[in-house]
Amino acid sequence: MRREQNKEKTKNMLITSAMELFKIQEYQKTTIDEIVKKAGVSKPTFFAYFRSKEQILYEFDLKQLENFEIYMKATMNQQDDILKNFINSIVNMATVLHTTHMFTQNMMHLVTINEEYKELLRKMFNLFQSITEEVIQYGQQQSMITTDFTSETISKDISNIYIGSLVSWVITNGEESLEYLLRNTLDHYLSGILS
Repeated sequence: MRREQNKEKTKNMLITSAMELFKIQEYQKTTIDEIVKKAGVSKPTFFAYFRSKEQILYEFDLKQLENFEIYMKATMNQQDDILKNFINSIVNMATVLHTTHMFTQNMMHLVTINEEYKELLRKMFNLFQSITEEVIQYGQQQSMITTDFTSETISKDISNIYIGSLVSWVITNGEESLEYLLRNTLDHYLSGILS
């Protein structure tokens, strides 16, 4: 048990160290040597947990998506405003994952040059759509969201809004906050599908 806890602690320390470095310098310029130095572990230890820097990003993204899913499932069983919580959860996840527009720009560039990362993000995108579809289905069952469109169509739209907001944020050099862009766009969209 203690050994498993130590392994998890080391893995989290590597992720935290890498993410801190990615935020203060370009992703491409961050080396594995810098990550292990900051984490206080050896290079072989890094490779015991991760194949690459891209896998660290995936693990970090996956953790945020898991938190999003846990929160949304818990919220669906309460009498709170599910759509308000849904928007807040998406915005929170986005701002944790995308701390600066430059960091997000680096991630977008990485998708164009690295097939492994592109495949990892495709899995993340599908998982996000799946969680979103479940929330939309619940909203439709509770007569909160129109059934004029399938939950699959709505979840795809929301995923595209998420990606589009990231792109807009990057190309405008973060003139408006990511929180504002996402919240505003999601508010407009979701108000159009209310029952």
